[in-house]
Amino acid sequence: MSSSIFNSVLGSLSPKFRSSFEDPRGEHELPMYRTRSESPRVPPPIASTVMWNAPTTSLSPPPRVPDDLINIQRKARHLEHQLQELLDAQADRLVNGSTTEEQANDDLTSNGSITPTVSSVRGSDRAVDGYEDDAGTRKRKLGLNAARRGIFRRIQQLASVKAEELDFLDEDMRDIQKIVERAERWKRKRDGLQRRIQEIQGEETGTKTGALREEASRLEQEIRLKEEELWALKARHRRVVNDLADTENSVEASLASFKDSLSMLDKDVARFLARKPDTNHVPLSKSPFLSLPPNRRTLEMAREYWSEEQMRLAEKCEEADIERAALDEGAVLWNNIVKRVVDLEATVQKQVQRTDRDSVVDSKMLTQMNSTISYLQEKMDLATSRSWNLLVCAIGAELESLTQGKELLEQVLGPTMKGKEKSSEQLVDTESSTTESEDEASHSAIRITRSPPKSSAPPPKPKFFDIDDEDPDPELMILHQDTDTD
Repeated sequence: MSSSIFNSVLGSLSPKFRSSFEDPRGEHELPMYRTRSESPRVPPPIASTVMWNAPTTSLSPPPRVPDDLINIQRKARHLEHQLQELLDAQADRLVNGSTTEEQANDDLTSNGSITPTVSSVRGSDRAVDGYEDDAGTRKRKLGLNAARRGIFRRIQQLASVKAEELDFLDEDMRDIQKIVERAERWKRKRDGLQRRIQEIQGEETGTKTGALREEASRLEQEIRLKEEELWALKARHRRVVNDLADTENSVEASLASFKDSLSMLDKDVARFLARKPDTNHVPLSKSPFLSLPPNRRTLEMAREYWSEEQMRLAEKCEEADIERAALDEGAVLWNNIVKRVVDLEATVQKQVQRTDRDSVVDSKMLTQMNSTISYLQEKMDLATSRSWNLLVCAIGAELESLTQGKELLEQVLGPTMKGKEKSSEQLVDTESSTTESEDEASHSAIRITRSPPKSSAPPPKPKFFDIDDEDPDPELMILHQDTDTD
């Protein structure tokens, strides 16, 4: 049953989204204090050079996943593991039942006081996490209330981790946007320079130069034929030759300036294509652009590649934002459900104690249970329609527990009360909870115990969810820097 619950919890996260950011070696990484030093890289054999058969695959190492992203992945996996343990503990306590004394022990601090202190808050967090000391002692079993509070806290922490992931993706998005803008700016500049060069070369300067040459040749012939106009024609000839030289120099100067600009731009583009931009972005597409030799890359290929990376990163940002919003809304829904169930448990416990003294069971208690079951069924349908598998598991366990408690209460009330409650039972659909084992039908988190001896003191009143204890530990709100490397 634990494996099925774990698979259903992980089913709420997109496999494509998780696999795109996870390090392929992340599943086998050790904690920071157990990290082993990597063995030195073996140099390639002498035969694998340009003089021999070059390998077909790229020799560049795979892109390194940023440390911040690794930390976020580890936090998410750690929180998911803790959620699985808390769900198992919640299911175990709901099946086996939790006594009043165990619930009271979950809410008391280490010094025996009901007032929460800093040490008691930290101790309760260690209890929820299944704390295990250095001697390797066995984990203490969690109570039902501690498991519920732990589920609520871990959902909030997982939402905070998703918010950190969204911030990291936004920063990566800005870097990619700058690269795309630079590529677009260079492309526009290069197109403008090439267009200007073609305009200069296609202007009427060539026609003008040919006409001046013809006129100079014709004037030379007229100089020989007309001696009387020799001096006038020579002066005019000098002016025409000078104009021709000036025009040619102007054209050459303009072409040289634009050609130098184009040459400098080509060098910048070549440097850009030769090495990867300085960014922590992990490639998302399967384009072979980065694996191509630098001499085969083009500016158009780079622009298309980074544009596609920008589009894929935008989709992942949107997906992360949707999951964060779903987790926030699910945390509020789960908190309301727990408060409703805790109120019902307190009412049932008071009614059972009064029944033990007066030997009378109030039939209104069954009506309140039916109302609570209907509320849980409605919220479970809402979670199922939105594919919140985590809440479906948690609410299903609570609904199964209340259904079994209702059956026990109907047995106590007798057959005379069943006809009155038949109409209200039809409003509750409990078919989804019949998939559990038949051996668990005799257990419930809401127990009707035997009447204790009159001489014994009444059990202490259990303390349920406290509003002041709902906030996470302040130490959990601080992001500790992890120096572990992959």
